[in-house]
Amino acid sequence: MRLTKTSRLAVSVLPACGVGLGGVYLAIRVFPSYSWALFVGTPFLVSFVAALLHGWTGPTTWRAAYGIALLSILLLGALIVCFALDGLICVLMALPMAVLVAFPGSAVGYLVGKRLGRGTACAAAVLVMGAVPGLVAFESHRPATPRLHEVTTRVEVRAPIQSVWDEVIAFDKIDEPPKGWFRLGIAYPVEARIEGDGPGALRYCVFSTGAFLERITRWEAPVALEFDVISNPPPLQELSPWGRIEAPHAAGAFIAERGVFRLCEANGETVLEGTTWYRQNMSPGLYWRNISDLVIHAIHRRVLEQIKKRAEEKYGRHEQ
Repeated sequence: MRLTKTSRLAVSVLPACGVGLGGVYLAIRVFPSYSWALFVGTPFLVSFVAALLHGWTGPTTWRAAYGIALLSILLLGALIVCFALDGLICVLMALPMAVLVAFPGSAVGYLVGKRLGRGTACAAAVLVMGAVPGLVAFESHRPATPRLHEVTTRVEVRAPIQSVWDEVIAFDKIDEPPKGWFRLGIAYPVEARIEGDGPGALRYCVFSTGAFLERITRWEAPVALEFDVISNPPPLQELSPWGRIEAPHAAGAFIAERGVFRLCEANGETVLEGTTWYRQNMSPGLYWRNISDLVIHAIHRRVLEQIKKRAEEKYGRHEQ
């Protein structure tokens, strides 16, 4: 029986999404492992199955198979949000990688369906579908130790170094509304306060999701303030139709370990640098590290621009 275009679409996409949803559930709820199996293996599997089934249901081209694979990836993302497995922001961040992985996944599925007999193709499909759960379980029992990464952001402040130092220690509530990443749910800085002074003092850098508790380890006024991070708040507030959801990655995928503010004065102006050292416990590391670096730069800029604004305002009033 010849299938209609709509029927072919349903036969190709729905089983692929079902298989993908099962893989995502295993990787998030059963064997929490935000790694290669989830972000590479699952979109490859979904794309492979979608392209293979599309070839079985009628004549196709690789271009059409890739389109079906992309549609399956998008529907899977929507199902992840609808079933509260994760939030919208994380799905959107993972989407570019899934779109890239769909390229080889659909190509393999298309070629397997075209060149192999139906029995052999079925065996290949079962092999691929079995590999992803196995990889999820393997990765969950062999967690890698994430490397420590460093991100530095710099601004120039038209104020003396002492004026800037006073704002670095603790800054007032930031009135600037959240922009970009922060409007999607990424945690953003709000204010900072400090208890005590010198090494051992406690600094609270308050974010939209809670406060970073920092212990001062170096107090070299007015040129350096260094600290260890004792506790991290959740890195984001997931966007979900179900309200607040508890995604496992929020508990340890991103950990800030220490930071430092450095100040240097030249010609009546101050160069202010903020540096954060963090660990990113998600793979592929290069992909997620680049995203984390962009987010941290945005966080740094929000803090440094507030310090710059307040220091310049106070110095301007002093000059008058």
